[in-house]
Amino acid sequence: MLNLVPSLCGQTYLYGSHADASVSSRIVTALTMHIDPAVLGQALSEAVLRFPQMAVSLVEEGERRTFMSLGAPVPVFEAWADMPSDISDPRLGGYLFRVSYCHKHLYVDYHRALADEFGMMAFVKALVMRYLELSGYPVKTDGSVKLLSGEYFDAEGEDPMEKMQEKSASRPVWYMDAKALVPQAVETDEEEVVQVRVPIAKLKKDYLDLANIPVTYMAPMLSHAINEIFSDEIAAGEYVVASVQINLRPYYPSASMRPYYTPVFLAYNRNLADYPYKTVLMSQKKLLEAQLKNDTLAYSAQRKISDIEKAFDSADTLAGLDAAFTSLQESTNRRSTYDICRIGNVILPESMQRLVAEFYPVIPSSGKTVSVTVTTYRGELSVSVCGMKHAYAVAYRLVELLHENDIDAYIADRYKFSPLVMK
Repeated sequence: MLNLVPSLCGQTYLYGSHADASVSSRIVTALTMHIDPAVLGQALSEAVLRFPQMAVSLVEEGERRTFMSLGAPVPVFEAWADMPSDISDPRLGGYLFRVSYCHKHLYVDYHRALADEFGMMAFVKALVMRYLELSGYPVKTDGSVKLLSGEYFDAEGEDPMEKMQEKSASRPVWYMDAKALVPQAVETDEEEVVQVRVPIAKLKKDYLDLANIPVTYMAPMLSHAINEIFSDEIAAGEYVVASVQINLRPYYPSASMRPYYTPVFLAYNRNLADYPYKTVLMSQKKLLEAQLKNDTLAYSAQRKISDIEKAFDSADTLAGLDAAFTSLQESTNRRSTYDICRIGNVILPESMQRLVAEFYPVIPSSGKTVSVTVTTYRGELSVSVCGMKHAYAVAYRLVELLHENDIDAYIADRYKFSPLVMK
């Protein structure tokens, strides 16, 4: 049975300042062939039948915002042309995602109340596979891609965060609520994406773990780059703090495609200018690993759930909810300087890999310094830095720092786009 009530995590994007801002993420796919919009439209029509939780619109019911099922065809737009940027634009037909293409690239921008990056990538992988099938390419699944001919399971639409309240949790022996550097937000409608790639085959023995636990290697360098850029603005007692978005599925398995993550915070408390990189790395790894145990992740998730429930309990009108969630979002934003999300390996069948050149997510910075995603695909680690002003400076310095530590890296792409917003 389709659950039309937004999930706990999803609801945080429906109220407060998020109800009038960029609330979308993006999945970027590059194929080896030019995209036919008619075939893409046919594949989308089948995809929303297999994934009905994506075929919903946003409505107000009483004093809450909720979902309503849709049955209309999903529109397809030519990217960079005159396409809707506002979720309320009637050209989207009520859908909370926008599908566009440009030559060989496919872009899926979606409201983060629908799914997280892991859930949406499952949808896009299935969509791309069906597109290739309809285009006449001989592709076969090996279990890593859901078939559109398969059935929808109720578990895919459940809210797994509700079960996190039942888990055994414990606060870490230490819990670093460091005061974060929070630079003034930049006001612009566009975000810049700068993609850094690290060829895994060229990693030296000392860095082979970089392919498996890249956040612990990348976060110190990203934090150092940001620390340099804002050195004149950092007040006494402030740190560059990374909000590391942790996918809970590997720790507490769930088949759900709905948002299922919790943040843990990593304060940059060792400066690369003062300590050898390996010393900084070890310090940062210990800080992060202490928060990645099941019971401490459960603590972080329950803390997040409690904050959301308090916001709902504090108001009984829509205006009151918006005010309560604005306060919660402002408090959350003050806890970190930037976001980083490790997506992990993008797994596709071999028959698809040779036809799909790129597959990675982009999370808009939404006013933060930058937002970073780390993905592995086809033998390369991809670090996508997204920001309104500082993305290129951070990415460029990251590459320099990687080179200084004998890690081969290069800037592979740089472009701007307008995220899907609510107005």
